[in-house]
Amino acid sequence: MRRKFNEFEEKLIIDALDYYVAHLEDEVEQMQTKDRRSIIAPGFYTFQKIDLISLVKSMTKKANI
Repeated sequence: MRRKFNEFEEKLIIDALDYYVAHLEDEVEQMQTKDRRSIIAPGFYTFQKIDLISLVKSMTKKANI
């Protein structure tokens, strides 16, 4: 059985993903400006981040209002 995240853990994971993906996308962009080839296309990490965020949100406890 999967463990559900609370809202704090969800925010922490999403913020970490945002930071890390921005760093990775910057590295890909720098490689292109230096005429070096990258296996990863620009936007790939951003696309994967969107899928991971939706997974994290589906694994987060719903607020009891």
